[in-house]
Amino acid sequence: MAGTWIEVDLDAVVENYLEIVKQLRSETRCMAVVKADAYGLGAVEVARALARAGCGAFAVTKVEEGLILREHGIEGLILVLGPSTQGEWPKAIAAQLQLTLSELSSIVELNETCTNLEVEHPPLIQVHLKVETGMGRTGFLYSELEALTLALAKAPHLQVAGVFTHFARAASKDKDYTLGQYKHFASFTARLEELGIHPTWKHVCNSAAFLDYPEWHHDFVRIGTLLIGHYPGQGFSGKLKLNDPWVAKSRIVHLRKVPKGTYVGYQSIYRTKAETQLAVIPVGYADGFGVVPHFTPQGWVDFLKIIIKNFAALFGISLGQERVELNGKTVRVAGKIGMQLTVLDVGMLDCALGDEVRIPLRRTVANPRILRRYCRNGLISSERVMEEGVLPLYTEYSLMR
Repeated sequence: MAGTWIEVDLDAVVENYLEIVKQLRSETRCMAVVKADAYGLGAVEVARALARAGCGAFAVTKVEEGLILREHGIEGLILVLGPSTQGEWPKAIAAQLQLTLSELSSIVELNETCTNLEVEHPPLIQVHLKVETGMGRTGFLYSELEALTLALAKAPHLQVAGVFTHFARAASKDKDYTLGQYKHFASFTARLEELGIHPTWKHVCNSAAFLDYPEWHHDFVRIGTLLIGHYPGQGFSGKLKLNDPWVAKSRIVHLRKVPKGTYVGYQSIYRTKAETQLAVIPVGYADGFGVVPHFTPQGWVDFLKIIIKNFAALFGISLGQERVELNGKTVRVAGKIGMQLTVLDVGMLDCALGDEVRIPLRRTVANPRILRRYCRNGLISSERVMEEGVLPLYTEYSLMR
């Protein structure tokens, strides 16, 4: 019996996908972004469910993520959005992954890799050009256009399948920056075509831009956040009917009554105010429970929320994510969350060992070793287990002087 697990409703993911597709023009396709293990849901099972629903294009950040999809039978277009290295290219080419190019040197090197493959006819690898328009991360600059064109002309094994950019503030209320990025992208692609490079596809929209700029849908929209049931920001709520496919659960593994005044947990910052029951669940910050990513405050209201939460924590008062649900009732964490064990103050609720507890576990920080149970038609269809205690593999290198 699993102590902690995550249930993923694949039907909910598919319903989100179908809602997205309804908003697209006939010539536009949805590219499902399943990077970072599909935001923690599990890239393979999510991609399989979407493929059954008709999705034929997927995006990841790393080559290894694309290879995992191929190894598990995912067909169709798989685009690697991030930079890749020479050491990864032979496997990527063999798996027919589409690669992103964002710097001039990689064009020459990737073409040479294709030439040097020990095959009778070197393959034609499909690539996408990343345009830097204001994200400040990776991509070609407008000033590099002529050099880019010359480099591609000398790379016969590369076929430019797509050109794209990434918006930095698409979820912001201020649209000016995003409009400026798109204008820059349009200028770049127009000049690219004047110089004789004609990509098959253009794509710029992430989840936020998909909702706010339907005129920019082009050939693909790259959707990740909406597929997993999240809006890209509070201002988008209700613009699309979404289903949440994620429920994290744990079980009570220890339960006892304690008198008023009992101290709980590290530093004894929590003390019971009355006779109560303390329940222990086998989950902690090693599993991602209570771990919150760092967010830059978006204005004074956000800043005040952060101050208030930290001030309350000083007095052992938890606000927000640390509250859990037991038998339909909200209960609180007693004291600090442990590494792998957490104590709950469940009052005098009618409960017992083995009872399920719903926990607020963020998708992207959830430990991948936590059991995933995948549901279809209301029933568990598969499970993913990554065993604890499996010995790691080490490679030894001779020391060179």
